[in-house]
Amino acid sequence: MKINANSTPSAKPSVRRAAASEKGPSESFSPGERVDKLISDFQNGKIQYAPEIQAKVRPQQLTLGDFPCQKYILRPGQTEDLPTEIVAKGEKSKWKGAITVDSKLTEKENLKDLERRNESISDRMNELYAQHGESLMVLLEGDNAAGKDGMVKHVFTINPMTTNGQIAFKGAKGEEAQHEPNWRIMKNLAGPGQIMFHNRSHYGDVVFAAKTPEDKAKRLADIKELEYGLTMGLPMTPEGHIALPDKKGNVDPGAIQRPPMRFIKVLLGVSQEEQAVRLADRLEDDSKVYKVTKADLDGHPKHAEVQGGFAEAMAAGSTDFAPTYYLPNDNKVTGWRKLAEIADRVLEDMAPQPPGNKEGMTAEERKTAAKALRKEVEKKLR
Repeated sequence: MKINANSTPSAKPSVRRAAASEKGPSESFSPGERVDKLISDFQNGKIQYAPEIQAKVRPQQLTLGDFPCQKYILRPGQTEDLPTEIVAKGEKSKWKGAITVDSKLTEKENLKDLERRNESISDRMNELYAQHGESLMVLLEGDNAAGKDGMVKHVFTINPMTTNGQIAFKGAKGEEAQHEPNWRIMKNLAGPGQIMFHNRSHYGDVVFAAKTPEDKAKRLADIKELEYGLTMGLPMTPEGHIALPDKKGNVDPGAIQRPPMRFIKVLLGVSQEEQAVRLADRLEDDSKVYKVTKADLDGHPKHAEVQGGFAEAMAAGSTDFAPTYYLPNDNKVTGWRKLAEIADRVLEDMAPQPPGNKEGMTAEERKTAAKALRKEVEKKLR
């Protein structure tokens, strides 16, 4: 059965999604148990689609071994006393009493390596786009002035064709509020071979929108289902759940199947002192004052609470197939370089190949055609 690969979800369809459980009528799974069982069933081969659908699914499960820089992966139970700065070799921390990690590189070496990886990321994204297959999602979270926009600006220098841009999610309103939270994520995904940036995305829902522990658990379960489905390239409902096959392995035509996606999820950490300086800089800079709201200033005294909420939510959402990285970002240069290293190495693991010619021309045919074109114009040269 044909699967829609490009449609934009606009209404709640009648697409069969992941079943709540296989228990009896008097029993039920919690949201987390349901999703864990669903993923286990996929990993154990208990759920299979029709061949034409299965052929588009990622052939192997992702594991933590597919991700670099594991020292920076955030894990449950490790969300207290997090560092706020990667200190360059030979330098001292910016703030007294700060919790830090040490870089093996000097500030100058960090900048040089950042420049080299900028070029590498750009080249690999061009190759990825030429293949028009697997895509990359970079998800950046953090409190106000954590440096999310700067990360995109200074780490990723890419061809506009290779990106579907950046979106900053806020509280759901209007049409968004009429759907499940994953719906707006499904509407803003990278196209085949592209990269996409989400600024304060679905984990912001856990921190700010979910009011009870039960709400948080359900939201985290839905996020895990979304990320697994997108990572594997499974058919998805427009509401952002995995669409299960019927007895013949087919799914409803309203399901959306995209090429597999890789996630780089990052929580940026800054100290309250650094946040204060950055907010003050914005207030004094006419070109940046638009970034500061009264809510930002009112929220500054609650910085530790907000940062802790993000850390707990994103640690809970850190998985083998989409781990969460925590990057201290009081020092922007060392933070940029570390994200550049992660992105460069993830793209390397994705193994994009240099684009070939579309017509399948041999090297000799290309050489002959190029020679003819040059001969055509050489008499016009001054």
